[in-house]
Amino acid sequence: MQPKKKIAVILAAHGEAETTRFLENYRVTRQTLAHASQVMPIPGALQLTIAVSSSLKKLIRSRTNSEASPHNSITRDQVGALQQLLDDLPSATQFDFKVYAAFSASPPYMEQVIEQTRSYDGEVIVSMSPIDNTLSCGMLCSYLAASRNLEELGKVKVLSRFWSDERLYPLYCDYLFENCSEQNPGRKVVKDTERVLLLLFHGTLVKDAKGDPPLFRTGCEETMMFAQRLEETLLADPRNPYGRILTVYLNHNVGGEWTRPSFEEVSAMLKEEASVVVDMFGCGYFADGNETIHRAGELMNSSSVIKAKSIPCLNCTPAFTGYLASRVTDAARQIMNWR
Repeated sequence: MQPKKKIAVILAAHGEAETTRFLENYRVTRQTLAHASQVMPIPGALQLTIAVSSSLKKLIRSRTNSEASPHNSITRDQVGALQQLLDDLPSATQFDFKVYAAFSASPPYMEQVIEQTRSYDGEVIVSMSPIDNTLSCGMLCSYLAASRNLEELGKVKVLSRFWSDERLYPLYCDYLFENCSEQNPGRKVVKDTERVLLLLFHGTLVKDAKGDPPLFRTGCEETMMFAQRLEETLLADPRNPYGRILTVYLNHNVGGEWTRPSFEEVSAMLKEEASVVVDMFGCGYFADGNETIHRAGELMNSSSVIKAKSIPCLNCTPAFTGYLASRVTDAARQIMNWR
């Protein structure tokens, strides 16, 4: 019997501060801005100002809301769930999978984990975002291209382009309709014009500070295609109880013009309406974090919405874990076949 092939599975996520402490948030923000400044001009003084102001806001908010970002802990939970499932699959007789969490903005850093597992028979690196851009999958691939020779690259498989995978859409639909507010099991679904679903996506830069298209891959086109396809799929589903489904962008508004409508613009629009019940789903993310966890409260404070609920991101749900396990196993087999 041949020995098992040792495969590193690296969940490469963004990474966030795990507390509301000023210094930890400052370091993570500086790291994030340092990466961003490689593809778009962000003066050092502005980076410093953003890092200080952002960290202070989190510290001040912690006096009334102590919830810190769950992003890193969720990613570690995803690692545990995926490891357990991979160990239980028939492919475990062929592969010895070792699953790791790695981050671009907080420890353990992605580059360090990739280097630590360099001697494995293969590395499957999962870009933990539905949308690819230069600052996520692009930086990962650039690092690999610069640090590995052609033979070594044959041992590495990067999983990305989730937005274009048709298997993901029914998974999103099932999860969303199982978790939407005011479920009435067994009763016929009736669309309610007063029920609104906000699909939250990470905003992208549309024009730089000079009004020109960005010179790097923002993922804007992919995001809009994903949003349109998902909205159409949800609207066509007989389980859909929502009278309206709106795409909303969570922007940073640094360096130029960003995608619209923004969360702030939609909040202002809903301020003119009464008796509206809103569900929010961060479908542009695979794990909740600072950008998603406080949105329900923000919407309630800035609009006439009578009830707002945040549906968690896919996080480490069994269906999503199963989906990742399938793609990881396929990738491991591709690596071995190539070799």
